[in-house]
Amino acid sequence: MLMDPLVFTPYARPQIWGERRLERHLGKTLPPGAFGEAWELSAHPHHVSRVAEGPLAGTPLDELWRNRGRELVGSHGALPAVFPLLIKYLDCHQQLSVQVHPNDALAASLRPGELGKTEAWVVLSAEPEARIYAGLKPGTTADDMRRHLAAGTVDQCLHSLVPKAGDCLFMPAGTVHGVGGGVLMAEVQQSSDATFRLFDWNRVGPDGKPRELHIEESLASIDWHKGPNDPVEPKPLGGLPTSVRGEQLVNCPYFSLIRYTTAAPWPMPYAGEMTIWMILAGTPRLTGRSGYVRQFRQGETVLIPASATTLTWQPVAGESFTLLAVRVAGHGR
Repeated sequence: MLMDPLVFTPYARPQIWGERRLERHLGKTLPPGAFGEAWELSAHPHHVSRVAEGPLAGTPLDELWRNRGRELVGSHGALPAVFPLLIKYLDCHQQLSVQVHPNDALAASLRPGELGKTEAWVVLSAEPEARIYAGLKPGTTADDMRRHLAAGTVDQCLHSLVPKAGDCLFMPAGTVHGVGGGVLMAEVQQSSDATFRLFDWNRVGPDGKPRELHIEESLASIDWHKGPNDPVEPKPLGGLPTSVRGEQLVNCPYFSLIRYTTAAPWPMPYAGEMTIWMILAGTPRLTGRSGYVRQFRQGETVLIPASATTLTWQPVAGESFTLLAVRVAGHGR
């Protein structure tokens, strides 16, 4: 049975470090307050996404996965018990805490019920004062970290960089990291909310008290061999139409990310395979042989089931657009 492309209702998650750019720049509907995350696609218990439109409107993603999972992923590869990824946009207006995510094995013992959390970021925009902390300075030890924790100077242990639009940072579980100062970005991660807060810049939460830290869990989760972590070097893809530029950003055991840019009609690749597409720039139109037509804007996300009809990305008035294709590991042909 053919299944149309699936767009889900975003979930706005309030965060002390967020602001309102998810609304201003990406068109998200936000209640009053500061919001740091828009969960685009999630079957995590904290929030399960629901189909926003079409014949399946209102259907939760976990229910779709249970009842029609093979139509979603196709015949190639195993069908995981739960939807394996969590797709977000982040507004890092202020600095996030310095944090670390456990790998799968540590998550099972330190956060039972959670997976590990390997993730990747693609920067959409960054203010001049923005900063990303990613990985340790060479030679940093647990004793060094404890000493700087006591002094409130953890940033002196961390590699840092000034991000720019287009940068992609790959963060394997165990990588100490932080980001903020006006960074808007897309995030792809394992379906996990396992985050250990190592240091929070000596600030207080909305209740006037310091936010909880998870120092021992953080120190246990850090990959002490993971040194400076700079933006990935995109790998150009061959075999594409001359009008399409493609580049591999990430290929890891959990997902792969491929960025495409074009200003011409382009038949969507990966027929018969589930893919997730994040619109990083532009307002492309998606059309299908079944009569499906929908225009997208920057900041939207669409899941293409393996059982979908043949689809084509179309520019609007010759406008260039940039897409991030997310593929679940083990399901590509």
